[in-house]
Amino acid sequence: MISTVGTGGEPAAASMLHVVARVGDERFAFPVRDVEEAIDAPPIDWVPGAGRGLAGQLRYRDRTVSAFDGGWALGVKRAAFGGTALVLRDGARRLALMVDDVDDLTVFAPDAVRAVPAGTDFDGVLSGVWCSGAAQLVGLVNTEALFIRLTAIGASANGDAQQ
Repeated sequence: MISTVGTGGEPAAASMLHVVARVGDERFAFPVRDVEEAIDAPPIDWVPGAGRGLAGQLRYRDRTVSAFDGGWALGVKRAAFGGTALVLRDGARRLALMVDDVDDLTVFAPDAVRAVPAGTDFDGVLSGVWCSGAAQLVGLVNTEALFIRLTAIGASANGDAQQ
């Protein structure tokens, strides 16, 4: 998986290819090796007693995958529920993150990535911030930290549905 910060304080693995997704008015980048698929408007099944942030479940390649609201998971406001499911992988585990849209594939130059500002990411979900040519900030997601945060929520709400 991706490490959060290199020994020199710079974000690690920044030069990898990333999938850029829009969540509300913000952009977030996920290492392409951690993204299995983007699915437009998948049907999401409601889960009784679902914890905060758990949107429900979806069927994906003959397995049930927990689907989490990307706005809640990344701490930004989304206009509406729905959009695209970004199926993320961590070894044999899968989860879906509901985002508004997938925008692009991008390679970030390590020298263009900045550290996450202090006090803005208490869960360690971001590994860095990049400013695009259009002066748009893009948060680089630490997929491993996101999995840890979200699977703890999913497991407490509906058993280990991510496997």
